[in-house]
Amino acid sequence: MRRHRCVLTGKWCADDDHAAYDHRKMFNAWLDSDDDEANDLLKALGIGKVVAPSKALFAGDRVAYGEELERFQTRRLEFALGYGRLDDHWFGKNRAHFNALLEPLKVQHVVPFVGAGISCAASLPTWTAHILHQAKSAGFDVTVVLSRLKRGEYEVIIDEIIASRGRGLFLQEMRDAFDHDVTDFSLASMVVQLTKSVIVTTNYDRVLEQALRSLGEHFPEIVTATEDNARIIRAQSNGQRALLKIHGDIRSPASYILSGAQYDDCYGAGVPDMKLALPRKLRHVFEHGSLLFLGCRLVEDRTISVFENLVMEAGLANVPRHFAVLEAPASDADLVARNSRLAGLSIDAIWYPEGAHEYVRLILAELLEQLRSPA
Repeated sequence: MRRHRCVLTGKWCADDDHAAYDHRKMFNAWLDSDDDEANDLLKALGIGKVVAPSKALFAGDRVAYGEELERFQTRRLEFALGYGRLDDHWFGKNRAHFNALLEPLKVQHVVPFVGAGISCAASLPTWTAHILHQAKSAGFDVTVVLSRLKRGEYEVIIDEIIASRGRGLFLQEMRDAFDHDVTDFSLASMVVQLTKSVIVTTNYDRVLEQALRSLGEHFPEIVTATEDNARIIRAQSNGQRALLKIHGDIRSPASYILSGAQYDDCYGAGVPDMKLALPRKLRHVFEHGSLLFLGCRLVEDRTISVFENLVMEAGLANVPRHFAVLEAPASDADLVARNSRLAGLSIDAIWYPEGAHEYVRLILAELLEQLRSPA
């Protein structure tokens, strides 16, 4: 293997093109690790014990480095997209949807739409778990409450808890649960790096803000449901950072959308009222970018009703292509039905195996690797 002068002297220099090396952080970390497969590869390539085997391979044999990089990337991506866990049909659809997502992602046209799953990864409770906690404190039968929540009766149950305990105590429980820093916001950090512009979230907490703060963004603009659309339009049009917190911000109780009456006021009673401020904001992000749903269940709720209304109004062929990373249902029949329902909303799902929520992190890692890679 050719030994590059700069490697022998322990320095990088201009003709090393080391910026290309720096873009391959995952591959380099793997080569420099104690992984048995990586060690076997290095031995086969004739690289002995050196401080940075990845640098030695990059500078000494760029062809071999490129070939092994390609194999490594292929294996990682196939694993992240469910190869060996999903059947070939759904793995193939995952690969097609992943590749399609890269196009808007690379030109900053993706708007992450963040649900409770991302905050759960930071050890905050799910909204279901929190409502059950509130219900138990109010003396309700949690078995009955859980059964009702599975039928989607969140707004009604919240109304009942507030009527039983008072709004003040309900809000206090929310602040206790969601208004604090978390120790592990690594998944949220991956999410915010997907875009330099708008992020939409249904979450009340401050996990996304903490992730942004760790990356040097200390004062993201926070937009809530009832204000006019000027700030969100400006941010999305100009590629500026903003967090659209559609159901409120934990530090602004006046912004919370909790009860059935509040949902009716903000979304419209029954069918969505597209003249209201919140549906108009959702219209703007739905029509002017590709949404990427993360940590969302995408079951029938008020937000989905707005998107359904927009598709019916514009026609499916005239709606941008949107994406989601979702847990696959247990049965093939349910998976087929869910995929068909989402396709009807112009949402292409990247499915991961049931219960294997760690795949969200793997998929995001692959997206970020592609985003950072030189063209």
